[in-house]
Amino acid sequence: MTAVRSSVDPAQYVDARSTARQNLHGAQAALEEGRPGEALELAEKAVATFSWLDDTEGVAEGVLAQAVAVGKRGLWPAALDTIDKVQQIATANRHVSLEARCSYSRALVELRLDSSERSFNSMSRALGLAELTGEPELIGAILFQQAQVMRTQYHEHCMQRVASARCSPGGEPCTLKLRRAERLSNNARDRWKQVDAPVRLARVNILLTHIRLDLGEPDRAQRTYHRAERLLTGVDRPSVLAELRMAQARLSGVRGRVAEQIGQLTEAAELARGCLARELAAQAHGALSHAHETAGELADALLHSRLQLEHYRLWQLQEGRDLLRMRDHDASARLLEQLASRRFEPRREDAVTRVGPRRTEPGALRETATAEQINTRIAHALRAGLTRRGIEILQLVVDGVGTGAIAEDLGLSPKTVQNHLQRIYRTLEVRGRTGAVLWWINLGEAQDDGQPAD
Repeated sequence: MTAVRSSVDPAQYVDARSTARQNLHGAQAALEEGRPGEALELAEKAVATFSWLDDTEGVAEGVLAQAVAVGKRGLWPAALDTIDKVQQIATANRHVSLEARCSYSRALVELRLDSSERSFNSMSRALGLAELTGEPELIGAILFQQAQVMRTQYHEHCMQRVASARCSPGGEPCTLKLRRAERLSNNARDRWKQVDAPVRLARVNILLTHIRLDLGEPDRAQRTYHRAERLLTGVDRPSVLAELRMAQARLSGVRGRVAEQIGQLTEAAELARGCLARELAAQAHGALSHAHETAGELADALLHSRLQLEHYRLWQLQEGRDLLRMRDHDASARLLEQLASRRFEPRREDAVTRVGPRRTEPGALRETATAEQINTRIAHALRAGLTRRGIEILQLVVDGVGTGAIAEDLGLSPKTVQNHLQRIYRTLEVRGRTGAVLWWINLGEAQDDGQPAD
């Protein structure tokens, strides 16, 4: 196929790049907040757009986000294999920033394997590489994860020592781990202050609230909590707000305000349930069960204990559904082959006006549409939220190709093609094939009339 230079309005490419970055950041945020299924969807959209823009670094970052999402749902061998391949490409191109992201991604997957020591070592390697590039956002993310790992090790270490009757919780060896977690959190906060990241700053302050409560310093914890609360004023992130309410509830419990604690935990559980953060909802109901037991309300304690088990069951079902979908996910392997044959170049935002799609895809209105019209339609389809695979399937649908023939042509199962079609219909808000075809054709008619296609 011959590469075609398009005369599409450069603003469309700027918009596409901006949308891709937003999807990538959304995927990373979803991973941090425990929503790997949503992260995979967002990363897939980002990868499709970056691939269309010939942004090799963006594609690589998106593939890493996909790998972490897959790893967090239990497919860790495939995730680690993908990360290793991206690592080889980054090393061959001497791309230090991408090498750091590979090590960090590996650490996140290793946490899923309950291997905190290995994960901490991978984070240390990632931090050393990230320090060379001076990226405050990445450095802050690594430090934040290290602090979380250190606090988890504190709880594990203390419980083991208590079980063996060698010390009480909060003994000197345990406290040293907490102090180190506090220092790491403070360092992460300092890094994130250099970028506009209020939600991340709030999350690190929530972590510091818990650490200072673990240390038996409620007054310092209260001040840290208020900083997190101010940062989240007007922010619509239910899972993070649920974390905030759980920290507030813990402060109320320490001060003996059990009624307030129960109200705050109830709000946290509702927020978590509303955004389908099942694991967080289970934690909130577990804390509610304990609070009601403290208040002598045994019937309510039993009710929330049952709700905790129910949300864990729903969380496991959600993981299972994501797992089935992820097993059919083949984008990473295909894109890695493309990445291995390219050289990385510094990303230049002003170069976007000179970059068009690498090639026109066959199929879409071949007999009437020009390359420029096809490229414009693809640009609008990407902005509407379709993935590159979705656009490929939609173009075949427009050509009148049946589901079985599409599956054979693309090397997919008919069931996978049908799943793609249903996702296309939901994204475009249309009913069936006819609606999707009309949506695609209307893009061309809007352009011919001189009207904006969206």
